[in-house]
Amino acid sequence: MKLLACPRVSSITNRDFSPTTYTHMYVYRTLRIEIPWRLVEERPDVLGLAVRMRLAVEEYARRLLKELTGQEEPKLAPEELVCLLTPDRRELARRIIEEVFPKYGLKRYIAEWAKFFWRDVVFHRAVPLNAQLRVGNERDISMAVFVDLKSGIVRVRKLGIPPFAVELKKNNIVWIRERLEEGAKLKLAFLGIERQRGKEPTYGKLYVALVFAREVQQIKPRAVVVVDVNRLDNGVTAGLLVDGKLRQTLRLPDESAVRELRRLHEEISRLDGKAAREADPVRRRRLEDRARYLASKRFRKIRGIVAHIAREIIELAKTYSAAVVVDTMEDETYRELKERNSSGVKKHFLDGLGQLRRRLQHLAQWYGLPYLEERLYSTICPRCGAKMKELNNRRMRCPVCGFNNNRDNVPLIWAKRRYWEILQKTKQPAFSATTTLLTS
Repeated sequence: MKLLACPRVSSITNRDFSPTTYTHMYVYRTLRIEIPWRLVEERPDVLGLAVRMRLAVEEYARRLLKELTGQEEPKLAPEELVCLLTPDRRELARRIIEEVFPKYGLKRYIAEWAKFFWRDVVFHRAVPLNAQLRVGNERDISMAVFVDLKSGIVRVRKLGIPPFAVELKKNNIVWIRERLEEGAKLKLAFLGIERQRGKEPTYGKLYVALVFAREVQQIKPRAVVVVDVNRLDNGVTAGLLVDGKLRQTLRLPDESAVRELRRLHEEISRLDGKAAREADPVRRRRLEDRARYLASKRFRKIRGIVAHIAREIIELAKTYSAAVVVDTMEDETYRELKERNSSGVKKHFLDGLGQLRRRLQHLAQWYGLPYLEERLYSTICPRCGAKMKELNNRRMRCPVCGFNNNRDNVPLIWAKRRYWEILQKTKQPAFSATTTLLTS
């Protein structure tokens, strides 16, 4: 999800690397709380409202962008949207909202909030709602979303249907308290629904998203954490560089996590093949349902692995007040890899790459750590610049000068060679057009 203007974040001061901070900004993180299907079955009006809100904002966004670009469904990056949704388009947006929202039976209150946050509705296809967080005995001031940590309940109301409540899980409460300890405040909330794309789009998985924000200062880094992002089965390597010297190396994830992903993929492939050969429709449906369940489990597993890797890397960067520098893969190379492994055992190991880069960037912003994506070669010799050849077990050898090393170490060697140049780049205050909300 994306929200409002762009930020970076504060850092934890280290005794040996006390940073100079600069560039005040606001940063955002969001907690997504799923609405259980039991509640939806008991309250079909909740599902109806979420779908109507989603349809209304989709039609509004489609009409607004068509007016501005002349295209039916323009595919625009967040930065392009920011440039397009300038303040002088506000009145046009408000007029479209006034025409569209009543068609879906939405309460005036929802339309007014959509008009106030007209740009943000386009970004994440949801209407921001006002929200209150009660930690102790604060008075309820009748916001649309009321989060009561004391009772562990989120209440949603004032949306044209009877109020409903969702229970907070223990890890939800822990997450919220951690954000409060970091100085964040609850700013907004969303009632959202996932849209499954296909010939006939369907909707499912309702949720309430709580958006937390805090003002931060970006640090002036005294070290660099370089991250070489590979397929998950090849591992992610991170190295701490201080004064141009490699002080520490992380190798993630552990082999057991990779083995579990391989096992899931092989089982899904087996079930898919068996279902394709099954003549009985009932047994085929059971096989397909089982394969879908395991695919969902695999996705959650990848997401968990990516979150763990990002946490480990960010903790290292926080400890040494270091900038996070990620070795970027060229878009064409990434597309080639995806196409080459479109149905093979290796494809799902590529799925976590984009997730990891985004999560690293957003966590770095939240903690005030400068973030930089820089091309650090793994197949070009860092000694003489010649193209290297891969031997076995991911070892690379230069045919010109004889340099020989593991492929995962080569980007770190390039970073050591360019350390002062890279460090200087990370010291420049960074601004981006939008802020991406990191969902937990």
